[in-house]
Amino acid sequence: MVVPLTVDGKIIGSISLRHNFDRHQWQAYEIELAEAVASQAAIAVQQSSLYQTTRQQAERLIEADHLKTEFFQNISHEFRTPLTLTIGLLEEAVNSSRDLPLEQGAIALRNSRRLLRLVNQLLDLQRLDAGRMQPSFQPCNLVAFCRNIVESFTPYCQKKQLHLVTEFSENCPPVYLDIGRFDKVIYNLLSNAMKFTPAGGTITISVEPVGENCLLRVQDSGIGIPQEQIPFLFERFRQAEGSANRSYEGSGIGLALVKELVELHNGQVNVQSVYGQGATFEVWLQTGNSHLPTDRIVEKTAEFNASKLAVEFADVEAELEEAEELLAVEQAENIAQVNSNDATVGVIRESPPTILVVDDNPDLRRYVSRILHKSNFNLLLARNGSEAFEIAQIHHPHLIITDLMMPIVSGLDLIKMIREEKELRGIPVILLTAKADEDTRVEGVEIGADAYLSKPFNDRELLAEVNNLLALKENERRVQELNSYLTESVLRRFLPPEMVQRAAQGELALDLTPEPKLVTVLFSDIVGFTQMSNILQARRIAELLNEYLAEMTKAIFANGGTVDKFVGDAVMAIYGSPEELTAGEQVQRAVASARAMLKALDKLNERWQNLGLIGQNGASPVRFRCGIHQGNAVVGMFGSAERSDYTAIGPSVNIAARLQEAAEPNTILVSQIVANYVDSREVKKYGYLKLKGIDEEVLGFVVS
Repeated sequence: MVVPLTVDGKIIGSISLRHNFDRHQWQAYEIELAEAVASQAAIAVQQSSLYQTTRQQAERLIEADHLKTEFFQNISHEFRTPLTLTIGLLEEAVNSSRDLPLEQGAIALRNSRRLLRLVNQLLDLQRLDAGRMQPSFQPCNLVAFCRNIVESFTPYCQKKQLHLVTEFSENCPPVYLDIGRFDKVIYNLLSNAMKFTPAGGTITISVEPVGENCLLRVQDSGIGIPQEQIPFLFERFRQAEGSANRSYEGSGIGLALVKELVELHNGQVNVQSVYGQGATFEVWLQTGNSHLPTDRIVEKTAEFNASKLAVEFADVEAELEEAEELLAVEQAENIAQVNSNDATVGVIRESPPTILVVDDNPDLRRYVSRILHKSNFNLLLARNGSEAFEIAQIHHPHLIITDLMMPIVSGLDLIKMIREEKELRGIPVILLTAKADEDTRVEGVEIGADAYLSKPFNDRELLAEVNNLLALKENERRVQELNSYLTESVLRRFLPPEMVQRAAQGELALDLTPEPKLVTVLFSDIVGFTQMSNILQARRIAELLNEYLAEMTKAIFANGGTVDKFVGDAVMAIYGSPEELTAGEQVQRAVASARAMLKALDKLNERWQNLGLIGQNGASPVRFRCGIHQGNAVVGMFGSAERSDYTAIGPSVNIAARLQEAAEPNTILVSQIVANYVDSREVKKYGYLKLKGIDEEVLGFVVS
């Protein structure tokens, strides 16, 4: 028995029942049961089908909503840049009550045309959706039509140094076209080919008969399209990424409009591409008019109208302003101005500050530069983040103004690179962009942008942000200088200059709180200083002592020691604090310091003798004694908020001082603990010493 599953009178399945061993006469109640099961099963299948359909529709709606949101963000970006360059220039002229200069008028006109082209594309799509685009098809010589467009397009290719090749067959039969609309197909394909083909590349446009069709082909040797994006290329609001020309550039409607206009002519368009090698777009058009609505055919030969050329190629014209020689001239002039003002790398001058302007749109780059130049700023220019980073490394600008969406390295990536570079991380950055959504703004601030200015903007907004950031940076610099001065003024009294610099720059953390440490203490003293003071005049003895202490300090600092204190003519140094050192390293540095001190003293004696300070009037050459011991001591800052010193306190300090007293003039006497870390060939046992204030005898060694 077969019971059908029906929904609204349609069979969507069945239930089959049979008896396995003998013929069975189905009873009425069995049939009713089977029909009831079939009815419930049909309802379940229908509900499952409805669920799947509803789910698929919801997913499509979510995807469509996402695409539309992205589209409106992109179209907003496309509108904002030309609006900035139109409104900004007009506001500037009106506010200054003067005529718009020719160059600025050309920029405003070019960007007004870009706006008009965007509006026209949107309106065309809206008319297609509403069914209000009523075409009129006229007989057209496709080869002659394409040749006219190519002739108009040739100067643009020459300016960008592209090879434009035509392969036109004269055997193509006439095709019926709505010229006023179909020309947008060719304009879009040619402008895309030019936009995504670097200088030196080739664009080929060909027309040939293929059966009952004419094949129009536009081929380029540009960057190509990733394979995974090709299926979506002609969908509305989709945009192929990977552009080496402008990241995320485009509204996402150009190729969608191409597809719908071609289909309006009952034609087909497709694309083949190898990423990195170029792309080929093919448009297939049927010859004759049998495939077209008879009421839309006009038997009047179509004529090419070049009046729309300036509008349709407005984007291309803007691209061509990107010419290398233009930027080279701009950059040379600005760098010369920066160098003429003696810009010092890494140092913020008083004025005028140098600002790096980064934007891939040449009109906007020059517009921003002109605003800043009028306020007497020095300027540097870059077309993308990669160029900007190289320029910043060389010239160290005081501030960077960068667009967000740019080729090669975007504005956000540029900020990351700046913040990771030690010499550049403090430069303030203004993000200047048409992408004004909240997520992008937050992302920019999180990465390290100091300000965010949305297009369109006016000169007052820009200058206000620039001046505020420069003022904040100047205040920050002054505070940093004060902190560095205060830090250095304290630390330079007892630490080597290299360590002071690292500490002042925040690269070395110093804990100066008194705490027990294993340190090596060096103590030195001039032999017979009191007698010398009695012989020489006070001024002379002061000069001699200061010169002596300065040279001893240099010897200690050169070997990484810390000058603990001067006590008259005595010098005390410690090793192992505040910079942590191993016991052996402490000794090596202390002994090296003592030897350097002896050598420095020999040179001082020679100089003083030449000056007549010693060798006459009973004054003998200056000699000193040195003692070195290693042991535990409490080391840190001692004193009060009003007056404090960095010093070491403990028995090890006393032992080093007493070893110095026991040493022979011009010798280095060390304890056994120190001698253990010195080459045995460089030490000689001196004997056990009974030192003042020390309970046990100390075994001393003389270091050669």
